[in-house]
Parts: sequence; C-alpha cells; structure tokens
Amino acid sequence: MTVIIIASLVMTVAASLRAPSGYRALVLDPQFGPALRNNLAWVGFTVVTCVLGLGLAYVARSAGARSRRVLTVALVIPAVISPLTAGIAFRIIFDHRPERGPVAAVVRAALGPAAGAGDGSQGYLLGAGWIWVLLGAAFVWQWTGVAFLAFHDGLRRVREDLVRIARIFAPGPWSKLRLVLIPTLLPSAAVAGLIVLLAATRTFEIVLVAVPGSLQDQVDVLGLFWWRQSDVFVQGEREALGVLLFLIPAAAALTLLWRLRKELPSSGPSGAARLPSRATGRWTWVLPGLVAAVWLTPIAALLLASFHAPVDVARSGLLNGDYGLESYQEALSDGSLLAAMVPTATRAVLVAVLVVLTAVPAAYGLTHAGMRRRTAGAFVAFAAVFATIPPQAIAVPLGRTTAGLAGGPVTLSLIHAALVLPLAVLLLRGAFASVPRSVVDRPLAQGESAFRRVVEARLPAVLTVAVLAAVSTWNDLVVSLLLSWPSADQVPLVVWQQSRYFATSAGPLAAESVLAGVVPVALVLANGRLLAEGLTTGVDR
Repeated sequence: MTVIIIASLVMTVAASLRAPSGYRALVLDPQFGPALRNNLAWVGFTVVTCVLGLGLAYVARSAGARSRRVLTVALVIPAVISPLTAGIAFRIIFDHRPERGPVAAVVRAALGPAAGAGDGSQGYLLGAGWIWVLLGAAFVWQWTGVAFLAFHDGLRRVREDLVRIARIFAPGPWSKLRLVLIPTLLPSAAVAGLIVLLAATRTFEIVLVAVPGSLQDQVDVLGLFWWRQSDVFVQGEREALGVLLFLIPAAAALTLLWRLRKELPSSGPSGAARLPSRATGRWTWVLPGLVAAVWLTPIAALLLASFHAPVDVARSGLLNGDYGLESYQEALSDGSLLAAMVPTATRAVLVAVLVVLTAVPAAYGLTHAGMRRRTAGAFVAFAAVFATIPPQAIAVPLGRTTAGLAGGPVTLSLIHAALVLPLAVLLLRGAFASVPRSVVDRPLAQGESAFRRVVEARLPAVLTVAVLAAVSTWNDLVVSLLLSWPSADQVPLVVWQQSRYFATSAGPLAAESVLAGVVPVALVLANGRLLAEGLTTGVDR
C-alpha cells in the first residue's frame, strides 16, 4: 500500500506544488464550481442513506425472523451489484419517454399532456431536477442495505438495563432516544457512514451511464470532471484536482473516526441483557414485505428488459412487446462478455487472496501484538483516511510508473488490493478487538502466539473481507478505465461500451448487466449469514 498509494499520492502532491498555477486555473475553471457543489449533494445522499437504513433496521425489529431475512436479502442485493448496473436499471425505469419509462408514464398520467414526450414540452422529464431524483434514488437504493446491516446489529446491542434506567430517570421517547439509542448507535453510524461515504466519494459509474449526454455537465462530479477534462487541463491542474479529491473525503473520514473512537455504552459487561426484538403480531410482515417489494423493483425492471426483444425495448418499453432470449443472444453474440469473465474472475480471486494475506496480520498487529495504544490509533486513523482515496488521485503517477504493465492482471490486482486494504484492515481490526481476552491470554500464557485462535474466532469477518475485495474488484470500472483502457478484457468495460448506445441497445445492455451481476449476487447469497455477522462484528471497537 505504501508503494502503490502513498508514493503515488506524494508524487501527485509534489507535481501540484511544482506548478502552483494549477490550483488557480482549477478554481477559475467554470465547470469546477458546479462539479464541487454536485459532490456535496452526494454527501447529502450519504446522510439520507444512513437515516433510511436506521429506520428500516428499527422496522425490522418488529418483524418475524422470516420477514427479516426477506428484507435483508432485498436490501443487500443492490449493494453487491455494480454501480454501472444500478445506473442502467434506473435509467430504464426513469426513461423520459412515457411509452418506455414507467415513472414517466405515471408522471404523465398525473400531470397530463404537459409532461408528454411527443409535444415538445418534455423539459420537465429531462431537467436537472429530474436527473437528480434518478441519481439520488439509484444511490440510496444501492447502499441503504449496508447501513441497514450496521444499524440492525447496533439495535441488537442496546442494553435493556440502560433503557429501563432511562425510563425511570428521564421518561418519554425522546429521553430514551437521546440518552440511550443515539449514543449506542454512534459506532454503527460511523461504520455505515464510512462505507457509504467511500461509495459517494468514488461516484463515477452511476453518473456516467444513467445521465443522457445533454445533461452530463449539469450533474458532473469531481471524479468525472477529472476524467473528462484531463486531456485539456493546464499544467498542474489535473494534479491539483487529484489532491482535492483526496482531501475532501479524508476530512470526512477523520470526523467519522473521531465519533467511532468515543467511549460509548454499546457492549456493556458480559452477560448484560440486550434489547430484544419486538414481534408484536401478524401485521409485522406487511411493512417489511412492502419495502422488500419496492427494493426489488429495479432488479425486476432489469430482468424484464433483458427478456424483451431489443427492438421492443427501444420502441415500447418494458410492458409491451414480445418476450424471449434475443437480447441475451445479442449480448453474447460477439463473445466479448464471456471472454472478459475469466480474466475478471481471476483478478477478483487474486485481489481477495492478497487482501486477506495482508489485512489479517495487520489487523492482528493493531489489536493483540503488543502495539502501544497511541501507535495503533495512529495506524487506524491512517487506514480510515486512505480508505476513501479515489483512484483519480493517484492515477497519473501510477500510469507513468507502470507504463506498459498497468493493463496486466498482476499489476491491476496489486492496485485493487491496495485500494481495498485500508477498509479491510479497519473491519478486521474491530472484529479482532472484540475477541474475548480469555481466548487471547490462554495461548500467550503458554508462550505461544494467539494469532491462530483470534483468526479462528473471527472467520466470518475474514470471509467478509475476502468477499468484499472480490466483489469490489469484479464490479470496478474506474481503475480499469483509467489504467488499462482501451484494453476491454474486464466485464465492467464491456458493459460500459454497450451503454454508450443506450437508446438502441437497452435490451442487450440489460442482459449484459444481469449476467455481470450473477457472480457477486450468488457469492453473497451463498454466504449471507456469515457475511452479515462478519460486517458487524466489533462495530463498537
């Protein structure tokens, strides 16, 4: 990580300082201000996502076990598919032509002909406000499941004795919320916020594929602005923007880390009663069922489009026309998607192995290897900062130092592993810190290492890190686009090339998206319970 990320970042900062006029040119660029403001909007989406995840976690407490499982699956599936796929699904749903887009059809029915697509007054459905609804809905849909898992576990950790004390000395629902629930859930909020913030700061694919070309400038974000304008930037401007792309999420990550490190009454003494789930009647399955149905709607739309004939999707939308396998046949006709799956899978497996082999001993070193607390805290802060670094901030020096090698599977795997490693260390550090001292002290008293015992006690967390690394690598478009394009031997690159002809190839594009999403969804569903446990173990650490 030091070689790949730190050295590259230092070179970016040095290049920006050698040409300080780059910062001035960046500030004066008329497109920079709107892109910066748009980035702040994605921070707002992060807050909405976390609040919605908390609300759904509270709803899940009142649901039966089966309803909770259905709700969890429905919420988690979007988080493991590519942002590219999410953007495609929501562009299909929000298509501005009422004969094709379900939302546009509803809007026209509600507003009348003024919202129609064929009378020259379609501005309402093509305006920037409408596009922000699309983008916000896509982001919140994709990442609410992560916040839900963190808060669901946090609510289970609320101690019942603290709730009883709050009722006695400060009666009322607000006192219970202020004195018990909010302080207890702050660690969960910090973890959920860090992961969702990471996704927000790396926003790229959703805007790239979901927004028509005529509106791209209105909703551009800094990462896309860097990519589009990198060939026309003046000297130092590209590096200055790379530094800014690093500093903004780094400041937010440090703020979240400060909240995470607060001493909070979340775990309590061993054996303390926890707040039980509240299944209060048969009606409790209704709301979780409705939420699950809503959350699966974009997946259903994507599947429906993929089984439509390509011509019918282009002309008459999702609900009209013939069904069949023509879109899948067209998506597979040139063999590029199938040919890309093997190298993509190889890279994903290699990244998972590299991350586990590196993050596991690093996390153990931060918890049970005798490191001083202040030193360990500095390393944790270091990891939190670099967990949010976008690839654009280090792409230029990486491209230069790995010229001729960047497109190779080993080099790309090393870069992916370095980008995933900080978050992996943070998750494992919390999990390892929550191992009971008796498990650690017994082998140490015998003069042996506790490493194996600690890892065995937290295998779900290790599996979670491996799956996280593999899925993020399988879904990633940005690293491949920045460092290996025009080589198109990665699944996201193949799908992105098809998305450039969205108007005429929505059916085959949906089919490619479905095929690309099968691997990560199957991987997560096969290990669902272990992954949920591994993600939330040690949250309060």
